[in-house]
Amino acid sequence: MTDPITDIEKELERAERAMDSAEASLGADRQRITQAAQLDAAEAVAMTGIAMESDEEAAEAYRLSILARRNGKNEEAKRAAAKERNARKKAKADHKAATRSARKAYNAIRFSDPSSLGFLRVIQVLLGLNILGACLALSLIAKGSFAMTPLDIWSLIDVVLDGVTFWLIMKRKALTRTWVITVSLLNIAAAIIFGVIMGGHSILAVLQMSTLDVFMLLYFIFSKRVKASLVNPFNTRALKDDLDEDESFFQPKTWAFWRNLLIYFVVFSIVGHWMEAGVCLLIKYGIVPGTYDPTSQIWSDWLYPFPVYGIGFCACALLLYPLKNFLQRKIPGPMITSLIISFLVNALVCTIIEFTMGMLVNADLQLWDYSNMFGNFMGQVCLQNALFFGLVATLMTWVVYPALEKLFRRLPVESMTALFVVVMVGFAILLALYYISLPQTVML
Repeated sequence: MTDPITDIEKELERAERAMDSAEASLGADRQRITQAAQLDAAEAVAMTGIAMESDEEAAEAYRLSILARRNGKNEEAKRAAAKERNARKKAKADHKAATRSARKAYNAIRFSDPSSLGFLRVIQVLLGLNILGACLALSLIAKGSFAMTPLDIWSLIDVVLDGVTFWLIMKRKALTRTWVITVSLLNIAAAIIFGVIMGGHSILAVLQMSTLDVFMLLYFIFSKRVKASLVNPFNTRALKDDLDEDESFFQPKTWAFWRNLLIYFVVFSIVGHWMEAGVCLLIKYGIVPGTYDPTSQIWSDWLYPFPVYGIGFCACALLLYPLKNFLQRKIPGPMITSLIISFLVNALVCTIIEFTMGMLVNADLQLWDYSNMFGNFMGQVCLQNALFFGLVATLMTWVVYPALEKLFRRLPVESMTALFVVVMVGFAILLALYYISLPQTVML
């Protein structure tokens, strides 16, 4: 028999650790913003005092110039008037500096709530919808005839850049502003090159097509919320704060961890289907080498679950995600080193999983055959797939999984339970539709 009081104490300790790790980065954000606001406010007060002194100096110079004129001392009056003008000019500049500091302090406090990004949240949602829409559009045109132009390829690259922007806004990195301005300028320049030189469009028409990029450029240059909200530095200390939060997500001794894992298995079994369709589409247009079956079920039953991808994501959460945290903790210095090692290990693990699945269900190479691909082994795996799976697994472990865990933590327990029930029942329906085929009885 276990002691109920001891169990309660343990649960309270786990809850406190979870709350501390969840609020660690937020507390650091608030502290940085508060300190910056205090400095700006102190500077505003100091500059106001200096400006008032300049006003008094100007008033005194004005009084002296009036007295000098009354006494007929013209030269002295001119010197006093010049001194007054300089004092007025300096007072005006000091007042402007004080106003700027006061506004910075006000905006820092106004936008200090880390859970509220205002219009930036709208931009983040639009970026997510754009990425999802682009992936769906690629899949939907797979059965038609379509030749990809350089502009289409640039659009695909732009979707990847949108994914980086989405992550930077989510992390509230100060680098976001520079990143978005640079990407917007590149998109506008690319539109002008493709439109004017290759397509013969006028510059005005090209700018109209680049309306979104022009808006993003202006918004991230002038928006007060952008300057005040995106404040997290991209440095070692910030990465350590992120790592502390990431490590708090891996709690295999809790029901919430396995509940979320089951949700991920179902969702990514279907999302993996869509990803495979996208890769086949790239093969279709000759962007990457390989073969695909245009009559495959992959193009018709869009909710058909591919469990291998669900298992792959669970492997990312159970094996590769803790490895990523371990590498970040043990390898000092820039993040790029642990990122590269994580990518290589991810590619190897995913290749082993694909090879194992191939030997179990594809021994005759009927489902897939990579015998003609460079760097293949027994036709079951190849170098191209290893690199692709490594890239996807790295994206999942470094970005997608922690983002989903952070989102789920914000939802009430009852809401998560309801979501779990909906997902499980929906998956049972899909299994009944696609996998279970009972023999039919003939009624006489």
